[in-house]
Amino acid sequence: MIEEGTSDVILGRLKLMGFDHALPPGSLGPEKVRFALKTQYFYSFLDSADLCQFVWGPAWTLYGPQETVDFVRAATGWEDFDLEELLEVGERRLNMMRAFNARQGLDREADRLPKKFFKALTGTGPTAGVALTHEEVEQAKDEYYRMAGWDVETGNPTSETLKRLGLE
Repeated sequence: MIEEGTSDVILGRLKLMGFDHALPPGSLGPEKVRFALKTQYFYSFLDSADLCQFVWGPAWTLYGPQETVDFVRAATGWEDFDLEELLEVGERRLNMMRAFNARQGLDREADRLPKKFFKALTGTGPTAGVALTHEEVEQAKDEYYRMAGWDVETGNPTSETLKRLGLE
């Protein structure tokens, strides 16, 4: 939804999340990684609040970040609740899940895509011949972990991140 060709409505909603322009299709650079992380925080909040992702959808076609904040304020009476707090709730949840998984022995090695993602697509459409490379995925994972405050080697939250989120 952040790639070139997206609608002005979507870009307006993404601007609230700190994104002010569309990105080139297929990009796995730092801005796309930041988009993945921030929107993961957003959807993690939706899970925490038991809000249906079919209604919100990955395109935010019905409700965007501001409407979500407004709904939470209306339902709870929390007048000072804002998008920053919403994202922090999602961030806390993801870090708790990640810390739990680390305790169970899962780490960066578990963060891998199926082999088929690295094989060129067939057909004649606009994605014919497109395939990810292991190198670009690993670089994107490194960037994601750094942005999330996770150890790049293990992919697990650092003690500093857990402490900052009150999860020590």
